[in-house]
Amino acid sequence: MTYVRGDRQIRSLDFEKIQVGDEMELSHHLTQSDIDAFATLTGDFNPLHMDQAFASRTQFRKPVAHGMLSASFISTMIGMLLPGSGALWTSQTLEFLNPAFVDDILTVTAKVKQKSIASHSLVLQINITNQHRQQLVSGESTLKQLELQKERDTMFEESPMVILVTGGGGGIGATISKRLAEQGNSLIITDWHLTEAEQVSNEIKEKGGRSLAIQADISNPKEVKELFSIAQEKFGPIQALIHCASPRNNLHRFNELSWEDVQQHLDVQLKGAFNCAQLALPGMLNSQNGVIVFIGSIASDGVPPVQQTDYVLAKAALVALARCLAVEYGPKGIRVNVVAPGMTQTNMISHIPEKARMLTRMQTPLRRLAEPTDIAGVVAFLLSSDARHITGETIRVNGGVGMQ
Repeated sequence: MTYVRGDRQIRSLDFEKIQVGDEMELSHHLTQSDIDAFATLTGDFNPLHMDQAFASRTQFRKPVAHGMLSASFISTMIGMLLPGSGALWTSQTLEFLNPAFVDDILTVTAKVKQKSIASHSLVLQINITNQHRQQLVSGESTLKQLELQKERDTMFEESPMVILVTGGGGGIGATISKRLAEQGNSLIITDWHLTEAEQVSNEIKEKGGRSLAIQADISNPKEVKELFSIAQEKFGPIQALIHCASPRNNLHRFNELSWEDVQQHLDVQLKGAFNCAQLALPGMLNSQNGVIVFIGSIASDGVPPVQQTDYVLAKAALVALARCLAVEYGPKGIRVNVVAPGMTQTNMISHIPEKARMLTRMQTPLRRLAEPTDIAGVVAFLLSSDARHITGETIRVNGGVGMQ
């Protein structure tokens, strides 16, 4: 990118593309006017620089340009060329090897010596030579390239997205899919039960929305790869991933629990999230933008409910995965969060006795269980630009039954 100021062009290099070893140079014809202007600006009227008679009595025989005048063109290099616009000069070492004189042609060469992605900084090896290839100045410049905030266009910032919803055939997943489709997004709904996914997809299309139902076992990497291939062909890259898929949460005393029960939850909830995130991330990285939301549970907070060890283990692991992804991919513009519902009115709680559900309602400050629409609203918020500074968080939707 190039910025123009008057008759000057200012480059702005993409920091991601700058490599160690990259090199750039600029030249400047040193004039008496430069020396006069520098003396006026700095107040340095040393006769060595300004008085011909005085200078003729020195070893140089003629006025010498201020050393810092030659070095000042390092600033020109950093601010105009490498890396250009937005560069902040933070430190400098200098060694003055030979003097510069009026009518010298100065050539400033900058070479990338070190690059830190974490601190968005560069170390440049600097050399300044004259027309006789004599080295005048040598040193190292350290700088940061500032990251500019993207301008927000409030009229068009909510662009439609391609969204994958796992477990989108029923309950919370189905409600989320419908809510996001109403906002103009394209939905890929995947579920173990194709009939349920197709039913949700058809409802969306009947209302004028764009949707595609695909059956897939998301714990199987091969099937997830096929799922993404079809989605890419039909709608393009996945821009948001909503992971709702979960096995039925059956109650088991620990001494009656088999590892197969635990493995089923880990395979669908954790491994499924892992598989889908790995394939969604390349497209998100390419656009430097993306949103991932895992549906967790308040069961992994505080004191866990009894007889749900398999379910709680998977939900707790899902939160850990979300935080790891948020830290690693936040610098790339990708946000990862968890929405943790409390007890919600879906078929998933049909095995819970009505007495237990009533007790939960009475212990909830809002005196009701969550509805799937409550969860869908929070997910829609997390996908919006209003949540652009939220990542690595667990948003609890529980009516106040578990306050953090």
